[in-house]
This record gives sequence, structure tokens and C-alpha cells, in this order.
Amino acid sequence: MPRGMMDINFKGFEEVQKKLKNIEKQSAIVTKRTISDIKKRAPGWVATSVTKTYNIKKAEILGSQKTKKPAGKVKVEGETIDELQLVFEGRLLTPVHFGMTPKKPPAGGKSYILKAQFFKGKQVVIGRYNKKKIPGGPYSERSHNILMPTGASSPEKVPYIPFQRMSKNRKDIKKFTTLSIPQMITNEEVANDIRATNDWIIT
Repeated sequence: MPRGMMDINFKGFEEVQKKLKNIEKQSAIVTKRTISDIKKRAPGWVATSVTKTYNIKKAEILGSQKTKKPAGKVKVEGETIDELQLVFEGRLLTPVHFGMTPKKPPAGGKSYILKAQFFKGKQVVIGRYNKKKIPGGPYSERSHNILMPTGASSPEKVPYIPFQRMSKNRKDIKKFTTLSIPQMITNEEVANDIRATNDWIIT
């Protein structure tokens, strides 16, 4: 059976190809800028959600000139929209980051009650210091959480944090630590707030 072929071309096809390539190029630029913007803004968005629930300052989470050592790191990794991941890490924090009072022992070795506010509006007692040498005080075999010096040599560093004496040995002490940035971010209330604000961050 006889058979033949003819090339087919469209008028203006080269112009259409040029426009499609231009659209693709523009799309790539927009995507790149969007990813860059997300990486820049996401830590702040996450910090906002955390501070709605926890009594911690944004500067403590993100770092600032005043807070040279932030409580952790929050960042977005990935080079395409499909690859984006929220990555966070951080150490266990002392109550100093959560509005601890008093910040240092009262003058004259007076008794005091140590308090902190981890969740906004909910202050709790975390330790006590009794001036007299009675059970439960700093001279007991096992003390409450009481303020002890950190040995900080500069004003911007924390001079006192809570420790607990674990035995009669004065060197047998345990630092009182609380929450970390990862624990706060993965708290159900915080995670839900992040999802509600930015669907792309946590899945």
C-alpha cells in the first residue's frame, strides 16, 4: 500500500517556544525567590507560635545582639518546594529563660521561694531556700532547687541558676533544666498554631 510522509510545522511555533521558555524561566525565578523568602521568614513565624504558649522571648529563640547564644536553632532546609523541611534543635534550658524570680539570692542570706512561668500566665514554685539550718534547706543531705553561682565573669552572662544538692557531698549537685526548643515546637498546641498559619511547614 503506497504511503508517504510530510513534515508539519506551525506558523509562529518558534515564537510560541520562545514564550514557553520565558514562562519557565520566570517560574523558576519566582520559585527560587519564594523558597528564599520562606527560609528567611520561617524562624520568626515559628518563634511567634512558640511565644503564644510559652513565656519565652523571641530573642531567646532566634538570638540577638543582646542574646548572643540563642536557646536553639530554627531553619528551613531544601532547594525545591517539595523538599522543604523545618529543622530545629536546642539544649535543655534553665528556668532563667522563663521569667525566674528571684534572679539572685536576697542580700543577707534571707529565705526565698524560687518561681518561674513556663506557660504564659501560669507561675509555679520550683524551689525554696530556708535560711535556718533545717531539713530541706541548703545544708540538708538533699536540698530543694536553690540558686548557686555559675562563676560567670561578664555581666551579660547568667550569674545564678538553680541547682539541687543530691547528697552530703557539696560537689554532688544537679542543674535544674526544663524544656528545649524542639519540645516547645512539637507541643500539640504550638504545632497546630504553626500548621494553621503556614500549612507548608509541618505535615
